[in-house]
Amino acid sequence: MRALATMALLLWISGIVPGASMVTIQATSRAPAAAPLQPLSPQAGQSGAQQPAAGAPGQADGGPVYEADGELERFGVRIVEPGPDDDVSGRVRVTAEVVADRPAAVSAVDFFVDGRLLFSDAEAPYELLWNAGRPADHLIEVRAYGPGRQMVSDVLRTKLTGSGVRLGGFSVRVERVELHVRVEGDAGATRWHAGAFEVIEDGVPQPVAAVERVADLPLAVGLLIDHSGSMLERIETALTAAGAFVEGLLRHPNDKAFVLGFADTPVIFQEFTNDTGRLADSIALIGNGHYTALYDAIVSGARRFSGIDGRRAVVLLTDGADQGSDHDLREAIAAAQRADVAIYPLAVELSPRFVYERWVLYQLAEQTGGRVFSLGRRSDPAEIYGAIEEDLRAQYRISYAPLVPGGSGEWRELEIRVVDASGDARSVRARPGYFAQ
Repeated sequence: MRALATMALLLWISGIVPGASMVTIQATSRAPAAAPLQPLSPQAGQSGAQQPAAGAPGQADGGPVYEADGELERFGVRIVEPGPDDDVSGRVRVTAEVVADRPAAVSAVDFFVDGRLLFSDAEAPYELLWNAGRPADHLIEVRAYGPGRQMVSDVLRTKLTGSGVRLGGFSVRVERVELHVRVEGDAGATRWHAGAFEVIEDGVPQPVAAVERVADLPLAVGLLIDHSGSMLERIETALTAAGAFVEGLLRHPNDKAFVLGFADTPVIFQEFTNDTGRLADSIALIGNGHYTALYDAIVSGARRFSGIDGRRAVVLLTDGADQGSDHDLREAIAAAQRADVAIYPLAVELSPRFVYERWVLYQLAEQTGGRVFSLGRRSDPAEIYGAIEEDLRAQYRISYAPLVPGGSGEWRELEIRVVDASGDARSVRARPGYFAQ
């Protein structure tokens, strides 16, 4: 005990103590006993120093470029957006720049916010579209990975200054409600404007502030795969379909997806990423399980969307049966509604005689603004996923400020109406309401 106390005293004197202040920029190697990161200094005569490359991150504002031990001799990452004095609220773009003597050797850049991995970007430009919610202090970290176990990172702690506060966020924020709607029968040729839509909240018409197409907005998709005992004969079909899905879905740089498998309990096989290789590899890891915690999987999947911007959806491959969940159907639907997530169930070889299971899948879709598809032995998975993607990208995002602000978590019913140029009412698919809080 005396030896431990002496060691603690020496560490305290040296300033190496738990809770010591974090440097703004750091880089380490994931290998054991990694050498400490040192800035690349342009000073002449310094042993082992390397000259920063022209146009490398950090040069415009005089900041250093960092290197870490490993195969890459020059390797660094820097957060360029937001700045340390920016108020972080609403929709935020977090941008990172990477410098490397072989850029092609950079495998991925991970974005962490307040200790949680939100996104893994596989290609430059490296950026995260993040919904920060209300203004607050945050800790943002990016990690870039090179060959083997080489890694560098940059950390930014933002501070709330009180200036530049923006409104924004998803439907749970009462200052501004956002809805994603699909005008049925619209193949994308019609450009609907704000005047064509009418939003009715609890029977009261609301003033529509803006309407925009979501075709160019990023997709954030959760792929939930049932690998329970009841899916044993169908799991190969489900996994093949899932692999085809990730190959066809992520077409834009900011599209991202995660993979969650569920049997007895939900398990994340891959966090949000736009790397189709990682997604496909994670799907291949899914094996056979026993029970079907369907509702628990939906609740767990909905939570993954916290802070993720873009059009949100869950593609659910299942036979619709639930066994052993701690949550029920109503709680699963409420979790998806709170997260503004549309559920697209794929009924995998589900016989018409399973009436209740089909009803469950239709409830999940109808109450969240999604659609149900049937995936049989003769179905073409690529055709189904193409229909899901087209459905997501052909929608509109409606924004409005409620006439009755505030809320204590109560449910508010919504009705969306749209009238075309000829004065005819069109059918609209959207979620039926939101929780105001």
